Amino acid sequence: MALRSTGFNSGLDIGKSYYVATANPAPDHPALAGDVEADLVVVGGGCTGLSAALHAAERGLKVVL
Repeated sequence: MALRSTGFNSGLDIGKSYYVATANPAPDHPALAGDVEADLVVVGGGCTGLSAALHAAERGLKVVL
């Protein structure tokens, strides 16, 4: 079964953004090895995620971002 976009702009052929068209491909990275323990795991490194991680770390929690 093929997936298709049904979003608002699904019928528009807007092409790639300049960034997508000119960005270098992401480098390959090996999978992380070992176990990590944390008091808080933050998924997402945007403004809110970074702020949450910073504030938690400043209060002594072990944070994984």
